[in-house]
Amino acid sequence: MVATAVIECTCGKCSITLADGKAKLKFQCGCEDCRQALQYGHARGGVKPDPLPELYYMASDIIEVRGKEFMKAFQLRDEDPDILGMSTRIYCTECYSIIGIDHPIYEDNVFLNFPKHCANGGDLSLPLTAYINMIDYTEEIGPLPTEDVPLFTTGRFQQELDRIFDIPAVANTFKPRETPLEGIALSRLIQDLGSVTVIGLEKGKELI
Repeated sequence: MVATAVIECTCGKCSITLADGKAKLKFQCGCEDCRQALQYGHARGGVKPDPLPELYYMASDIIEVRGKEFMKAFQLRDEDPDILGMSTRIYCTECYSIIGIDHPIYEDNVFLNFPKHCANGGDLSLPLTAYINMIDYTEEIGPLPTEDVPLFTTGRFQQELDRIFDIPAVANTFKPRETPLEGIALSRLIQDLGSVTVIGLEKGKELI
């Protein structure tokens, strides 16, 4: 039987419950957008981010939402042509935890979560698959990667995308959904929250 899981903000005001609580994929990401979004939350009372944050992909099937009035959807910039800039993040407006992140490429199959920046009660016991988007990461930002896993610099080039999707764990995570939703996808929750707030941050600017 698949175990459910609760993802809760650090102050306890809001949470989502997932029909399937087992993480599908683990990356560490060097992109400036992840770093900037986490710094934005930290500057408003959230957890201080690591230089190279760990992220997990969870099945986008939400069977319960609590504290919706404390959730707000944000984008970093308006009409960002960069594929990474198309992400929409749900923050708790009290503690600035990030509950989840959606992107069009996920096609409502999965969403992204940073367990350090919320309380993820799911099964996160899977190994690191790869370092991604390392084109934005330097020794000035933090220590160099040490784990013996594939490392990808950018998703800009099709050749590199093909190589990352050759990894079975990646291909399985992003394949089309095979079973119907029990609840709603994260994208539906974002719609239910109303208009998305565009923060308007300067691309690449460090906030802390």
